Amino acid sequence: MPELPEVEVIRLGLTKKIIGLKIQKIQILSPKSFIGNPNLAQGKNVLKIWRRAKLLGIDLVGEKLLAIRRSLIAKSKKLTANSEQQITLLFHLKMSGQLIYIPSEKRIASSEKRFIGGHPTEDMLGTMPNPHTRVIFTFSNNSHLYFNDQRRFGWVKVIDNGQLAIDNSLKNLGPEPLEKGFTWEVLKQNLLRHKSMPVKVAIMDQSAVSGIGNIYSNEACFNAKIDPRTKVGDLTDKQFKSLFEGIIKALKEGIKRGGSTRAHFVDPEGHKGYFLDYAYVYWRDKHPCKMCKTEIKKIALAGRGTYFCLHCQK
Repeated sequence: MPELPEVEVIRLGLTKKIIGLKIQKIQILSPKSFIGNPNLAQGKNVLKIWRRAKLLGIDLVGEKLLAIRRSLIAKSKKLTANSEQQITLLFHLKMSGQLIYIPSEKRIASSEKRFIGGHPTEDMLGTMPNPHTRVIFTFSNNSHLYFNDQRRFGWVKVIDNGQLAIDNSLKNLGPEPLEKGFTWEVLKQNLLRHKSMPVKVAIMDQSAVSGIGNIYSNEACFNAKIDPRTKVGDLTDKQFKSLFEGIIKALKEGIKRGGSTRAHFVDPEGHKGYFLDYAYVYWRDKHPCKMCKTEIKKIALAGRGTYFCLHCQK
């Protein structure tokens, strides 16, 4: 499943492609993959693309509100209230979801290429739609956004903005680790709800801290020089501070490197994210540690592959 860095890279890529575009049509090829009334989103313009944990949100507004907002931005003012309904499209890619943006033929001729984000497949550079396409978004400039999903675990949901805060997929999420409000004290307080849990497992709890999965939890523990098996209740304040810094470092490096090769494709040609080329421990069992040359060990914690260096992580 894509983690915070992978979804953030998708957000950054789509922001360059679809902001301001109007959704002309939504075709639902797999009803299981779409939740809500598509008519609420059709005819709306893309205002903003955001990420919360591993979820991607696309905020939509009508032409009138979009024009007002642009005018206020030009005058360096803020939009404080409006009477027009705002809608959000919420995406969860789960294990095998993809978002593929393909420009119109005219824009392809001007050298603009497709953007691909999500689980890699052999047919991602082929003709769209393909057998794994579940939802098609057609924009007013005749470009398309395809939501593909081999295993059909992922979904798209239409939500009124007023309901976002209470939506089940969002309401129980912990703090965003890359936002200012996230501190080592907040991390400590949240993790101590799981005193007897191995620290590597605890930081994957989405109610404790958002967006961290198996890849970056391994890297965060290495960055902090903490054995992933260490119980949360045994950590010192110094180790909580190190873990906080290790989480931030791992996530920022993941975004910088375009996500992980095994989970994500990022550039217009569909080239792989290359974070794992720089990873210290994840997927490197039986290889020498990059810091001390000790062989990286692999074990299972809570059923997930866990990688660490016995020398560096004591």
